[in-house]
Amino acid sequence: MHSYVDLYFSPDGESPLDLAERIRARLGLSPIVGPHDLAFEWETVEQFRRVLATLHEVLKGTGTLYRVETLAHDPQFLDPVPWPPPIGVGPARHPAFEPTTPR
Repeated sequence: MHSYVDLYFSPDGESPLDLAERIRARLGLSPIVGPHDLAFEWETVEQFRRVLATLHEVLKGTGTLYRVETLAHDPQFLDPVPWPPPIGVGPARHPAFEPTTPR
């Protein structure tokens, strides 16, 4: 799976350049050219959760918001799943989300 991250910076928060260096140092991810700011590949739920938890930790307290979008290896097979789902849309199931309690 491929996950893309969009970052939204605040002029009152930390410098985007400093954050890019911190993300590179902690996650090995560098900003990419295109419609998204970062991209990473993963094969297991544990890999996805590890990257997302580390990214969240790096951005905590910086005034930066982020959005994660995940695509299957074959975009024809699975439409992009925004996470969190847009307001007003029924419950979406993210490929890496496994509830801890039965529904």
